[in-house]
Amino acid sequence: MKNKYALLLVAACLHPTIAQVVVEETIVPPPAGEVVRETVIEKTPDGDIVTETITPVNPPPVLDRAFARRQLLVAPRDAIVPVNPPGTVEKTYVEIPGQPRRTYNVERNVVIVEGKEMPYVMIPVLFEKETAKLLDMESRVTLEETAAAILEVLKTQPMAVFDIEGHTSTDGTNEFNLALSADRARRTHQELTQRYNVPASALSAHGYGEMFPSFPEGTEDQMVMDRRVLVVRKK
Repeated sequence: MKNKYALLLVAACLHPTIAQVVVEETIVPPPAGEVVRETVIEKTPDGDIVTETITPVNPPPVLDRAFARRQLLVAPRDAIVPVNPPGTVEKTYVEIPGQPRRTYNVERNVVIVEGKEMPYVMIPVLFEKETAKLLDMESRVTLEETAAAILEVLKTQPMAVFDIEGHTSTDGTNEFNLALSADRARRTHQELTQRYNVPASALSAHGYGEMFPSFPEGTEDQMVMDRRVLVVRKK
């Protein structure tokens, strides 16, 4: 995640006895996984008035290898018939012609296909806009950690097989998004196999474009979450 800090100077009339107020807004960078504490200091002739708001921070940019290993150690199994409590997040989508229905349970990190649930992890790898070029060094570190997690699984389960899924938001045409998601899945596959020595026999890659959005009519921030790459345990 790139931290950017801006100094905001605002002049306003708030009270007859206070001619002007200058507001300095600073954001203190938190450790990964914590919250951002945003401190706004209002400087007035009567002294400083400090107010604070707490906003959620984005997920840490580097994959949690231990979590990925635990998730991918679980082989596909018969799907659990859910009794969905209020608030359960489960997305079922119209079948793709020629393919079975896919259901993504984003709380349990499993995709259900033909009665089997396959565990997955979403890897926080970023690409340059509308390309399959890696955006930053954090994305390369993420791929290195992903490869390490897969290799650790293969040590104890050498017959395991994983699929790299590329997904996009609904921004853009269907054709462009399908091609882009496939390119990003292939690029991830190439990085894992050619640079980090994951056996090619243990990986496949597919692009699904905008077929499975969580936020089909979402804001830009929400659509960012749909531009994702998953590692799915297939076997």
